[in-house]
Amino acid sequence: MKGSEGLRSIGRSLKFGVSRAVFPEDLKVSEKKILDPQDKFLQFWNKLFVVSCILAVFVDPFFLYLPIVNPNLRCLGIDQKLAIAATTVRTVIDVFYLIRMALQFRTAYIAPSSRVFGRGELVIDPAQIAKRYLLGYFVVDFLAVLPLPQVCTVYFIFMSLYCFFVLLLSLLNT
Repeated sequence: MKGSEGLRSIGRSLKFGVSRAVFPEDLKVSEKKILDPQDKFLQFWNKLFVVSCILAVFVDPFFLYLPIVNPNLRCLGIDQKLAIAATTVRTVIDVFYLIRMALQFRTAYIAPSSRVFGRGELVIDPAQIAKRYLLGYFVVDFLAVLPLPQVCTVYFIFMSLYCFFVLLLSLLNT
């Protein structure tokens, strides 16, 4: 066999650790690149994702410290500086989570039926990868990335500003 033909035959026989982009004739099915689960790029993003999850664990409790009592107005308010900081950091963390979700749709996996001593057939079909992710952890990932703390914080900031202006207008009218 000449040059890359030997690499192709070895890669097809092992079906392990081979990216779809290695074999140009396989790209006719889909022009998008399928990522190898052991690729350095994907390993880097997984490490970055773990760090962002750890940061999220430390950022989320700050949302509990947002409500404050304003003794002058005798009402419940929100600490706007902490709210802006916590919302911004949490949004950046959610962006990393969204990138990870997008990568999951393009990451090959080893077929469970072919696993033998850590080796097996690498599934590189985009439809099968998407189906496996959608039926697996997609719902959990989707619920985890919903921006509920950010939306609630922005809502309470606007409501506290609205209440402040209503109180100010009532004081001016009397």
